[in-house]
Amino acid sequence: MTKTGNFLFFLSFLFFSLFAHANTTVQSTVDRNEMGVGDTFTLTVAVVSTDDVDVQDPRIPDLDGFDLLNNWQSTAVAQKLVNGPQGMQFETQRRKEFHYMLSAKKTGTLSVSSFEVVVNGKVFRTQPIVIKVGTQSVGPGPRKRAVPHAPGMPPMEDPFESMDQAEDEIFNQLLRQRQRLLQQQMGQMAPDENMPSAVGLPEAAFRSLPTNPNEAFFISVEVDKTEVYEGEQVTVNWYIYTRGQMETLDRLKFPSLKGFWKEIIEEVPSIQFSEEIVNGVPWKKALLASHALFPIKAGTAVIDEYKIKSRVRLPAQGLGGFYGRPYEYTKSSARVPIKVKPLPVEGRPSDFTGAVGQFEVHASVENTTAPVNQPFSLKVRFEGAGNAKLIDLPALHLPTGLEQYDTKSESKFFKNGRSYKEFEVLVIPRQEGSMVIPAMSISMFDPHTKKYYTKTTQAITLSIVNNPNAPVGSASRLADTTKPVGPQKVVENRLPDPIMVWESSTSASIVYKPWLWTLVYGVMSLGLLLKAQNEFGWGRRRRSLKDLVQKRYKRVDGALQKGDFRKVGAEMTNIFYTVLGEASGTGGAATEISRLLEMVPPSLRRDHGDDIAKTFEIFQTMSFAPEEMLGSLKDPAQMKSHVDHGKKVITAVISAIESP
Repeated sequence: MTKTGNFLFFLSFLFFSLFAHANTTVQSTVDRNEMGVGDTFTLTVAVVSTDDVDVQDPRIPDLDGFDLLNNWQSTAVAQKLVNGPQGMQFETQRRKEFHYMLSAKKTGTLSVSSFEVVVNGKVFRTQPIVIKVGTQSVGPGPRKRAVPHAPGMPPMEDPFESMDQAEDEIFNQLLRQRQRLLQQQMGQMAPDENMPSAVGLPEAAFRSLPTNPNEAFFISVEVDKTEVYEGEQVTVNWYIYTRGQMETLDRLKFPSLKGFWKEIIEEVPSIQFSEEIVNGVPWKKALLASHALFPIKAGTAVIDEYKIKSRVRLPAQGLGGFYGRPYEYTKSSARVPIKVKPLPVEGRPSDFTGAVGQFEVHASVENTTAPVNQPFSLKVRFEGAGNAKLIDLPALHLPTGLEQYDTKSESKFFKNGRSYKEFEVLVIPRQEGSMVIPAMSISMFDPHTKKYYTKTTQAITLSIVNNPNAPVGSASRLADTTKPVGPQKVVENRLPDPIMVWESSTSASIVYKPWLWTLVYGVMSLGLLLKAQNEFGWGRRRRSLKDLVQKRYKRVDGALQKGDFRKVGAEMTNIFYTVLGEASGTGGAATEISRLLEMVPPSLRRDHGDDIAKTFEIFQTMSFAPEEMLGSLKDPAQMKSHVDHGKKVITAVISAIESP
C-alpha cells in the first residue's frame, strides 16, 4: 500500500511539474538577419509567463563570427481580459527580455546558436538563428520605438509595445506545448528536454516560406499531402507574409485547380495579420484562402499559382520605425505538383461506386406503415470524413410490389473536412401486405488503411395497408361483394339499321358561300403579315444589342431557378457569341472565341480580353463537360455567382461597343 501511495504521489508530482511550465515560453528574435561585416544588430531573448517565475540570466552560446558589444535587460507586466472557467477575468502576463548587441566579424552564412534559460529550475532552449553577412554594409535595420532612458545607460525598449503582438504567439505556443505534454503522458511521444519552446508550424508535406527579409511581401502555399489516391482530400492554404505596410491588395489570379474537385474551406474577404517569426525575423502573416481539393483522376495534378498585386510601404532604412514611399509589386505562390495514385484494382468490390474516405451510411423511412398507391420517401444518408458529394446511390433491389419512382439528393461539405450526401427515393407501394426493403451494402475505399471496406444498412419492414382515399377503380377500392347484386341488363348484340334516305343539312349550305371563304383567307393573310412584321422587324426601328441580351437573360434566369446548369451554360455561351460577334462584325456563332477576341477592337481586347476568356470558359465547361467533372459549378450558389459575374462582363463589353 505504501509503495502504491508513493507511486501515485510521484505521478502527481510529475504531472504538476510538466504543466507548471506550460504557461511559460522562451524565444529569441533579431531585428535583422542580413548585414555587412562590422554592422551591428540586436538579439533579444524573451521569457513570457502568466505566473511569477524565477528567471536566471541566459547562458550565452559560443558566438563564433560575432563580437558581443553590449547587453541589457527589460521587464514588463501587462493585464488583458480573457474568458476563463469562471467567466471574464483579467490575466497577467509577465515579460522579461535580455538584449544583446552583436557585430558581425566575417562574411558568410553564420549561425547564432541556442541560448539556454533556466526558469523555475526548468531549462529552455531557443532556436538557432541564421545570419547572412556580406562584404558591404546594408545600413541599420528597422528599430523598435524606444522609451526615454538616462544618459549613458543602454536604451530600454517600450515594455508594452510588443505585448499585443505577442498574444497570438503566446496562445499558439501554449496550445502546442499542452498537446505535446499530453502526447508524452499517453506514450505517443517521448519527452525531449532539448525541444525548443518556440512555436512551430503544423506538419505539412510542402510549405514555402520567405527567405529574404527585405522582400516587399511573399505568397506562401502550404499543402498537407503531395501524394494521394484518387478522391482523397488534399488541404491547401495560401498565406501572405510582409514586413511592410500594405495599402492595397488585388487578387490578380485565383488558382484554377484543374484536375481537382474543389471545396472552399475559407476565402478571406478582408485579411487580418498576426505575427510569425521565420528564422528569427518577425513577419506579419495573414490567410488568403483555404481549400479542400479532391483529385479527379490518376496522374500528376498541379496546384497552380495564386497571384497578388499590392502597393506596399517598406520600412525606411535608418528612420526608426518609419515607412518609405509606396511601390507596387506583383508576387505569385509556388506551383505544387500532386502525385495522384489510382485506386487499387485488386480486391475492389463490385458494389464500389467511388466513395473515398471514412463514411457511415443509414437508410430510413418516416413511417413503416404506408397506404397502398401512396408514395413515401426512403432516405439513404452517407456522412463522414471525405467528399460525400462524389458518392452515387447504389442499386436498390426492391421487392415486387414496391416501385421506385423518382430520386433526388442534397449534399454539403463542412469546413472541418466532413460532409454528407442524402438521397431521397420516392417509392410507391402497389399492393397491400407486409414488405421488406432489404439491407443495402456499399463499398468504399479508406486512403489511410489503403483498403476497401463495406457498410451495410439495416433492412426495413413495411406494412402496406388499404388506402381509403384511392380513386375509384383502383385495386384498393373494389366493389363490396357483400351487397346483393340485381338482375343484369342484357344488351342485344346486333348492327344498327342502315340509313336508307339522305337528307341535306341546312348548315351544309354555308360551304357554298364564296364571301365566307374570302373572309377566311383575308384573316389568315393578315395574321401572316403581322407575324412577319414581328419576326423581321418591318416598320419599326432595329432592336438594340442591349435589348436583345436582356431578353436572353430571362432564359438564363429561368434555367438558373430550375438548377439546369446545362441550359445556363448554353444560354450564356450564346450571349457571349452574340455580343462578340457584334463587336467583331462577324456574327460570331461560327468562329472560335479566341479568333473573335483577335478581331474585336484593341481597346476592348486590352481592357476585357482576359476576363471574357475566363468567364466564357466556365460557361462552355458547364455546357459540354461530363457532369462528374463539373464539381462545384453545378452548385446553385456558384452558378448564380458565375452568372452575375458574366452579366457584368457582358455589360462592360456592350458599353464599350456602344460608346462613341
